[in-house]
Amino acid sequence: MTTRKEPASKTTESQQLSELELTLTVLWNCVRRWLSQRSNSQLGSGLSDLDVFLLHLLVYRNKQLRGIDLAFALSIDDMHLVSYSLKKLARLGLIRSAKIGKEVFYEATATGQNHYFEFLNDRQKYLEPAMKFLSRDFDLEALTAFLRTLTSIYEQAARSAASARGL
Repeated sequence: MTTRKEPASKTTESQQLSELELTLTVLWNCVRRWLSQRSNSQLGSGLSDLDVFLLHLLVYRNKQLRGIDLAFALSIDDMHLVSYSLKKLARLGLIRSAKIGKEVFYEATATGQNHYFEFLNDRQKYLEPAMKFLSRDFDLEALTAFLRTLTSIYEQAARSAASARGL
C-alpha cells in the first residue's frame, strides 16, 4: 500500500508571525544567557542581564545618563527594575551617581568600564568568529535597522491594543 504524499501547505501570515515571535523569544533568551555568562567575570559576578545592559549602555554611550534615559533606551516600562539595578551597580562600584539639580545622573566607573572592555574581548573571542559563519555578505547594520523597524511595529501594535482596551 502506498501512501500519497500531501503537498506542503503554504503557511499563513499568522503562522509566520508566530514563528517569528518564537524565534525572537529564543534569540532574546540566548542573548540573556550570553550576558549572564559574561556577568560571572572577575570584575563583577552575580549581575543580571539588565545590570549588564545598563552598565554597558553607560560605557557605550560614554556620557552621564539618568535612570529614565536608560529605561527609555531599553524600552523598559517598570522604572523600579532600572532603579534597583542602578543601585546594585553603584553598590558594586561599577557605576557612580551625581545629583545635578533635581536629577540623578549615572556614569560608569573605571571598574565598570573594565567590565565592558572584558566583555568586548570575550565577544571578540567567542561570538564574532561564530558570526562569520553566517555569510561574508551578512550585513549586521541592515539587520539592526530591520530589527529597529520591527520593534517600532510591535510597539505601535501594543499601543493600539491598549488603546482599544481603554487603557
